[in-house]
This record gives sequence, structure tokens and C-alpha cells, in this order.
Amino acid sequence: DNIQLDKRTLVILRWIAIVGQFITISIVYFIFSFELPFFVCTIIILFGVLTNLYLNFKIKENQLNNFISTIFLAYDIFQLSILFFLTGGITNPFIFLIIIPAVFSSQFLNIKSSIILVSITTTVLIFLTLFYLDLPHPNNPHFHAPDYYLYSIPIAILIGLIFLVYFA
Repeated sequence: DNIQLDKRTLVILRWIAIVGQFITISIVYFIFSFELPFFVCTIIILFGVLTNLYLNFKIKENQLNNFISTIFLAYDIFQLSILFFLTGGITNPFIFLIIIPAVFSSQFLNIKSSIILVSITTTVLIFLTLFYLDLPHPNNPHFHAPDYYLYSIPIAILIGLIFLVYFA
């Protein structure tokens, strides 16, 4: 397998994602005073920190092979999906970010890895459409999206995902 990804690129992109996730939940919780499982979300993000430290310091190769890259990008999808499950699922306005690992893979990894990551993303989107905790709000009122809207979000994201992966 001769397709490889620069470890430094992946580590930097993952740090950007981790910092962005923590800043987002902190602003929503502390500044907007929205009810969300802040401690649990922080623990999930901490696992992202630990996996990035592992990637940076324990994996010695500077060029990651296709398999290792796919594993880390799949982990990123699952980590994001847990955060989305805890914060509104498909109704979370940041849900479109779930496609980034699969789109990223289409530029740097082989077609098999891209198909695997697109499949994982699709499965996660279906799950997050059906199962999720309420979208955080101040004073915790329940937000309910109409079914047609709820089901159109993952369809739109999947169309965008397929389009971006195909053209990348």
C-alpha cells in the first residue's frame, strides 16, 4: 500500500478539531448557559487529546500508511458522533462537520478507505437522525424539528459528502 499521509498534517488538523470542539462546548455551556453534559463532552474530547498525543509521540513513522490513517479518521468520526449524540444529534447545527474525515480521506487515502469512511459516516448520520439527546437550549426547553426537516438534514449532508468525496 503506497498511499501515505504526513503524520504532522493529521496531528495539526486533529488539534484544530479538538480545540474547536472544546471552545464550542465551553462557549455554549459557560457563556450561553445552555444545559448540556459538559463534563461528559469534555471527557470525550480528552480521549481525542490522548489519541492525538499517541499519534504524535508513539507512532514513529512520519508518513502514515493507509491503514493507520483510516483507523484515526474512523476514530474521529466516532468521537464526533458521540459529541453530536450528546448535543442534539442531527439537529446540531455543526453536524455537517461529520463529513470532514471522509472528505479528507478522499484526497490522501485509497478508494477503499474512502468507501469505508463514507459508509461509517452514513451509518452515523442515520443513527444520529433516530437517536440523540435534546439540542441544548437555555433553560432546557425541548426543541423539536418537524420530521421532513429532520430527515432532510442527513440526506443533504450525504449528498454533499458523496459530491465532495467524488470530486476530491
